[in-house]
Amino acid sequence: MSSCELGKMGIGRSGEEDTTDRLSHLPEPILHHILSFMDTISAVQTSVLSRSWNRVWKHVPVLELCRLSFYEYSSFLWFVCKVLDLRYNLSLRKVSYLDNYVYEHERGEDDESDALITEFRDVGVCMEVIQYALFYDTQHLVIDLDNEYKDVHQSDRFTGLFGKILNCNLKTLELTYVCIDDGLASRGFQMLTTLRLQLCSLASDQYEDFFSNFPSLKNLDLSICQPWDHGNSIEDGRGLKISGSQLISLTLDFMVCYKMEIFAPKLKFFYLVHDLESLVSIKLSIPSLHHAAIRIQGWDNFMKDNKECGAQRFISLFQGLNNATYLSLDNCTFKALRKVSEVLEQQQSSPFTRLKTLIVKTYCGRDDVPDKLVHYFLKGSASMNPDVECIWPCREPFCRGC
Repeated sequence: MSSCELGKMGIGRSGEEDTTDRLSHLPEPILHHILSFMDTISAVQTSVLSRSWNRVWKHVPVLELCRLSFYEYSSFLWFVCKVLDLRYNLSLRKVSYLDNYVYEHERGEDDESDALITEFRDVGVCMEVIQYALFYDTQHLVIDLDNEYKDVHQSDRFTGLFGKILNCNLKTLELTYVCIDDGLASRGFQMLTTLRLQLCSLASDQYEDFFSNFPSLKNLDLSICQPWDHGNSIEDGRGLKISGSQLISLTLDFMVCYKMEIFAPKLKFFYLVHDLESLVSIKLSIPSLHHAAIRIQGWDNFMKDNKECGAQRFISLFQGLNNATYLSLDNCTFKALRKVSEVLEQQQSSPFTRLKTLIVKTYCGRDDVPDKLVHYFLKGSASMNPDVECIWPCREPFCRGC
């Protein structure tokens, strides 16, 4: 066997195993890149490998500070502060602050102990992390909080902090359990291209377009968010208005609103998960739409006594999707449409004029799809010879057109 082949096996010329630490001899930029795929506590733990590794983690351009890695909350806070203190003064690419977990030993059985947890969840450390991220020009920021923060969201300290976010060069922002009011939204995120909000409140004194001042926004993902007007119910007709001149992709996943208005001239991908009973009013102006994936649920009880109303809500939705070339309907939506297929068939024309592919997720294949239902979707674009594909429904609970 040649010496080259022995070297590949980690064996030297003398026949002894080669114990050279090849990982430590990698260029530091490669080591920093490797450690950037770990959470920060794992990256810090590499400092015990040798003296040369003691400072490697301090150069990593990604911070992922995760509460789940610590049994005691105080240990998590101490670790976060130490990392910010010891890390070298270098720019950051991404910062994630994931304070989204409460261990059972921290949560009592009575309301008073839960109140203590809420009080314990001071926003101070979270604010310090965000300030640190902004100071070192982070472009991707993730703040994933626990609902125990809900009582401190409206504090002047917290709101003032997110006011600073609006004046930075962030490209991607992901927030969980944060309240965004119209004062913050009116100033806009000038450089932001991707915004993901989950379990957030959009607070306004009026029917507000929250995203009109986000001139660079291309991807917007709203999941289980609720527009509200400082304590009043949204059932009086309040809802959500979205306008984005640069929007390419929009996801509305279980939005808690009764009124929806969307204006996005460049939007190509639209994913909607909504409850039919809550879909009181929807106006869509998306002329460049290519791919639409729709999941409508909560229709069974509603359409027992409101079948005609349910059909009209579907018709209104499909009229807004009229420019789609690819339409995907999940199994739940398809079941609802079967109930109103006769009403749809009575429509003189189909709103879809550019449809090339219709995806229907059904367990029974093409035989389970009524011809009159297919005719409603395809008759407006018959000259394009659209395809109808029936696929097995995805087992994921919130499948988005896959």
